Amino acid sequence: MKKESAETQKTGSKISGKTDKNGPVTDKTAKISSLALPFTSVLIFLSLFFLVSCGLFYYDMQEAENNSKGKIQSIQETSSVQESNKSGTEESQQGTLSNGTDENPQINDAIFFKVKEIVDGDTFKIENGNKVRLVGINTPEYGMYFYEEAKDVLALIINGKKVLLERDISDIDDYGRLLRYAYYGGLFVNLEMVVRGFANSFTYPPDIKYQEKFIEAEKYARENNLGLWAVSDYSGPEIDIILNPDADGKDTENINGEFVIIKNNGKKDLNIGGWTIKDGSTSIYEFYGYILRQQSSLTLYSGKGKDGDGRLYWGSDVPVWNNKHDSFYLRDKDGLLVKYISY
Repeated sequence: MKKESAETQKTGSKISGKTDKNGPVTDKTAKISSLALPFTSVLIFLSLFFLVSCGLFYYDMQEAENNSKGKIQSIQETSSVQESNKSGTEESQQGTLSNGTDENPQINDAIFFKVKEIVDGDTFKIENGNKVRLVGINTPEYGMYFYEEAKDVLALIINGKKVLLERDISDIDDYGRLLRYAYYGGLFVNLEMVVRGFANSFTYPPDIKYQEKFIEAEKYARENNLGLWAVSDYSGPEIDIILNPDADGKDTENINGEFVIIKNNGKKDLNIGGWTIKDGSTSIYEFYGYILRQQSSLTLYSGKGKDGDGRLYWGSDVPVWNNKHDSFYLRDKDGLLVKYISY
């Protein structure tokens, strides 16, 4: 191309090859010009082909990089897609709601609100200043394992967005928070938090409309070791648990009648400092520098007393464990699950 341009400049001809400032173009010059046009077209075609190929290669690389993002990134992308696919009206959004059941939420008792602030993994503030507690689930409290992760994921899904809130039976809890199921862009937020392993199913009558779905979602997360259900290296048969949640007589008068026995059946002593025991609600006990000897056990009583060899006291003024239904979680110092019991 450069050589041909130089020759064209020497003769003073235009690209059309029809006129020259010194007079008519000679036959020789016209032939050269007529040959240059198809040759130029070929070069332009090859250049465009090369550029497009490079572009496709770059796109493939970008796509591969995007596919390697973590699970929180995928949640963010999902939320973005859902937001971009909204029809632009809240009425049309109602028609796409899904709560994991064959029925849709009661639209007449559900209102859209913009999320203003995320408090933790199961609580947020809306534009009118009210706090909303996602009913039927429970996420880690401040300072507990997976607190930040659960909070971040809820923020990725709904923070700054308009959500539809559905009421079950109760309106508010003892802390003045609205008890609600939340939906965004067809996503059942309560259920999503559980199935991804960022929340536990939390049965709290009378608000149990979707509890069976939450229980199924928790089972899925647990069986796949997702989020809160990541297992510890100590989760094998070396550790055994005996739980006695129902004290003799009245529970409130015999709190130490509730107890947990932890057995070390292994061949090594275990430093369980930093390990925690938690119920299905928010009661939690942390061990401090305790060595659980091989082939020995310790008993943790729910009430008050003086700690000694093989016995520890929770120090609670009220019973910790529900008699009929509760959950038991034993986690190591890194927050990984050692033992889980549901009854």
